[in-house]
Formats: sequence, structure tokens, C-alpha cells
Amino acid sequence: MAASALTPHGTAFPEEGRCGYFVEKKKRFCRMVVAAGKRFCGEHAGASEEENARKRILCPLDPKHTVYEDQLAKHLKKCNSREKPKPDFFIQDINAGLKDETEIPDQLVPISSLSEEQLENLIKKLRKASEALHDALNDPKNGDSAAKHLKQQVCLSHSNY
Repeated sequence: MAASALTPHGTAFPEEGRCGYFVEKKKRFCRMVVAAGKRFCGEHAGASEEENARKRILCPLDPKHTVYEDQLAKHLKKCNSREKPKPDFFIQDINAGLKDETEIPDQLVPISSLSEEQLENLIKKLRKASEALHDALNDPKNGDSAAKHLKQQVCLSHSNY
């Protein structure tokens, strides 16, 4: 924590319902909201002696915030910094291009050389990707401009073949 003092230096008391921790570096009180009956926010709860029975530690997924040590397992399940599951059709760095322009990847093969099973798997992947695109196009949250952009991308990708 960048601050060291718990009392204000020539300033008023913290706003009601706000943290009572004085941030020395900013010369003001922390502006985070506190829980009912508490004096400090979750980040500065360790600054209070009456709340010092529980130890706060840095989150292992994101050291920008802290968590109670006894609640770490629960926190790791819901932390916004945890790794999210990737969709089936996601392939890391698929559009990154070649690392070395002179190398030709061994994985590029003509469709005509695929076995029937490999071709069926490819068709399944393409259908899944198509369903995901269709869902995105019909999702009202995306709005008109996003739908227009997605449709343009679909038209551009089809015109390249």
C-alpha cells in the first residue's frame, strides 16, 4: 500500500459510507465504499486493528487486488482475472502469420488430400463457427453497426475464394 498514515493531515473526515483510510500519497481519504458497520474498505481492512485478525494477501491471478487468505479458494473460482474457457473453434495465433517468412508450415494441405474423416471434422468445425457467427449477427446486444460490420466481414471472406 502506498499510504502509511491512518489519520488525515489537515483535512476533514472521510465522506459518510466511505473508507476511513488516509492515502498519504494522494493527500486524501480512500473513496471506496465500506460495508455496513465497517470503517475501512476491503482493500484497507488490514489497516484497522479490530479487523486485523484475518490476513489479506495478494491475489495470485492479479496482484492489483487483495483477498482474505481464508477465502482464497472461493475467490479464485470467481476472480475476473482467471483464465476463461476458449470456444471450440478458437486456435491461438491463427491469424498471426508465419514467424519466419521463409518457412512454409507443414500443416497447410490441400482439402482434396484430406481423408473422409478429416473432411467431416473440418465441416463440423466450420458449422460451429458459422453458428457462432449467426448467433452474433442475430444478437440484439450487438446493435446495427456491429451487425453491419459482421455482415461485411462475411461478404469479404466469401469474395476472397
